[in-house]
Amino acid sequence: MKKTILFATVLAAFALLALSCQKDPGLSTDQYDAKLVTLNAYGPQPVVRGGTLRFIGSNLDKVVSVTIPGVAPLTPEVITAGTHSEIRVTVPKDGPEPGYPVLTLSDGSTLTGKTPISYSEPITISEITPLSVYPGDVVTIKGDYLNLIHEVVFTKDVIVSETNFKNHGRYEISLVVPVEARTGILSLGTVDETTASEDLLATLNLVPSESELVVGTASGSIPSAAIKAGEEVTVSGSHLDLVTSVSIGLVTITEFVQQSGTKLSFILPDNVGDNEVILNHASGVEVPAGTLTTVVPAELAAAPSPVKNLTDLTITGKDLDLVTGLSFPHAADAEFAYADGKITVNVPEAAQEGNIVLALANGKSVEVSYTLVKPAVTGFSANPASAGSGVTVNGTDLDLVAAVTFFPDIKVEVAASESEITVAVPTAAESGIFVLNLKNGTSVETVELAIDKPAGAYIPVFPEDLYAPGAMFIVDIENPDHLTGVEVDGTPVNYILNGNTLYLSIPESARRGSQLTLVSDNGSVTYTMNIDPGDIIETTLWTGNLPIAGWANNEMRDNLIFTGVEMKPGQQVRFYGEFADWWCVQIFDGHWGELVTGYNDEKPHMVSARVVPEAKEQGFFALTLTPEMIEKLQTYTDWGYWGIIQGEGLTLTKITYYEDNSDGTEIWKGPLEITWNDGGRVALPKAAFQVAKVGQKLRLFYTQKDQTWAQAQINDGAWSTIAASLLGLPENPIVPTNTYGWFSDGILDRCDEITLTQELIDHLLSVTGDYEGVECSIIIQGSDLIFNKVTIK
Repeated sequence: MKKTILFATVLAAFALLALSCQKDPGLSTDQYDAKLVTLNAYGPQPVVRGGTLRFIGSNLDKVVSVTIPGVAPLTPEVITAGTHSEIRVTVPKDGPEPGYPVLTLSDGSTLTGKTPISYSEPITISEITPLSVYPGDVVTIKGDYLNLIHEVVFTKDVIVSETNFKNHGRYEISLVVPVEARTGILSLGTVDETTASEDLLATLNLVPSESELVVGTASGSIPSAAIKAGEEVTVSGSHLDLVTSVSIGLVTITEFVQQSGTKLSFILPDNVGDNEVILNHASGVEVPAGTLTTVVPAELAAAPSPVKNLTDLTITGKDLDLVTGLSFPHAADAEFAYADGKITVNVPEAAQEGNIVLALANGKSVEVSYTLVKPAVTGFSANPASAGSGVTVNGTDLDLVAAVTFFPDIKVEVAASESEITVAVPTAAESGIFVLNLKNGTSVETVELAIDKPAGAYIPVFPEDLYAPGAMFIVDIENPDHLTGVEVDGTPVNYILNGNTLYLSIPESARRGSQLTLVSDNGSVTYTMNIDPGDIIETTLWTGNLPIAGWANNEMRDNLIFTGVEMKPGQQVRFYGEFADWWCVQIFDGHWGELVTGYNDEKPHMVSARVVPEAKEQGFFALTLTPEMIEKLQTYTDWGYWGIIQGEGLTLTKITYYEDNSDGTEIWKGPLEITWNDGGRVALPKAAFQVAKVGQKLRLFYTQKDQTWAQAQINDGAWSTIAASLLGLPENPIVPTNTYGWFSDGILDRCDEITLTQELIDHLLSVTGDYEGVECSIIIQGSDLIFNKVTIK
């Protein structure tokens, strides 16, 4: 091996140049012009034959070739483009002569340096021994003028300074191979880069070797047998003392035991899965040592079989101590206990039959099959049963049932004991297979139940249309000759019967869920009406023309107008009339006690023009009901009247009960089936809570996909748990992360409300976050729920 370069006995320096150009590039006094191509310096001077020659200036990326006397034009390497640019060429070992370098631009023009290139004396590399080494071995470099070398650079810029050479002379350098070294070419540096100044670094020449130095690494292998988490893994091989860490997938192990470089052992972490074992070196080299296979539970069995929901199940097998999670079909993340080599788990009510999944910390899982007890019907109290009447279903394990389905497809929710279900037979039911709908969402077909139609009046097909209070309800009935009366919410109403067609006017008091009852001479049948009362409902309770003046001289002591009225806190009682510029009234309950508390600061039971200045223009003033007010209005009636109004400046004409039945102000709109992942979460904007008021309701409208299972988790925008005390909701044990939410108890379409307190509003505004570009205060996730909208009211 022989490597020769020239090196001067004086320090090299960059040449400062005056420039010439065969095509006028323009005039500029700026050393680094933004537009012109300028050559400001080049070097080092002298340059090593075979070394690197650098050119510094502006826009030198436009140079297409560099000509050095004695050799063919060279193609430059662009190091930095534009202003303050730099290009480099490697000086050929043979042929270069002293002279001026010429730079040719892309447009054909040239720049010629004003200082001639000079060359250094020869440095010779004649031999490197040995050519195959391990870190820690001594390598010797032989040649000439090696006393001018101040560093040895291994591949990947691993530098050994001359201060660490074991031997350093003109003809020989010896040094220890560092642990960071890897196979590749050696380079000899004329400057020690670890200590040199920037000016001295500018004179650096690197002299590469012609042959590679082969640097050995550790080698090893692991056993082929499966290994259990927590057990010892042994790697056998050679030079294992060079290993700095062991990687298995994404897990890096730094704690291990080495034995004379031939064995390496470590404890297998429980989060390591099947993957290749990699031996890492200080050099960055990675050496594979085989593929690791981890133990999973085996020989699994579940008992008893079948098992009943909400009873204990035992899973036996090998290595069950590895299990960190357990999920049933339709019931994820069930709590379980491990003891004496067995797993015990209470089968969730929502669990369905199939395979139980046992999850391990390393991401692997195994499954064990199991079967469930299914309810059975042994008989009916009547078969055939009469539509519109009750029937008792007898059987076994009926406590698993949430609802039953009559033929053709009429589902009725039930409360069942283990051996009995009592259910009203729908009037539209027909003879056919009787189906049990279980609490876990599955169903079981049983035997045929014959249906006799009702003997009394009934509606064979109940209308699905929505009706408003006061609207005409028209429906065909069967057995009209038995009809003796019609009731809505227990109150008789007038009706007209024309043949089989029933006509009635829906009472103004009807609301969502109102009950329609057909009373016959041989029984009665009740239906739930589809009532939409609208957003605003105002029910007149009293009308008249009563001046309120002279205080005790003119008082209102009317009848029990509030008795029997279903009033709710937050709604209003409105007092209409004609108001003078100045008016004032006192409102008492029937015992001359205060009806309104906290209405104004002076007298809690006083309402005046100062308190309600807009009453004269709008024609009424209103009292927002509290639970205490409702109780007084409906119970303080010992003297035959609800209360007493006296005062000045008011003629009272009407009293109403005013209900705001709207959903509220919409702040989010779906529909969206919520999940536990991005794209399936409801994000409520912070802006909505910036204007929210204490006492308003956050209203969550959603549909439950399944009658017996659903779960939701409410988080603030910062993903920290909102306490149940803030939300006013109970802890939901179904939610596996032990945060707080709600469970909708089998009601498929519903609205849940959360009362906004000052504490809750402050919390939501202080812990906001960003979700899909929305600055949000609440994030809701879960499963088996379709969110339709969220409002504040």
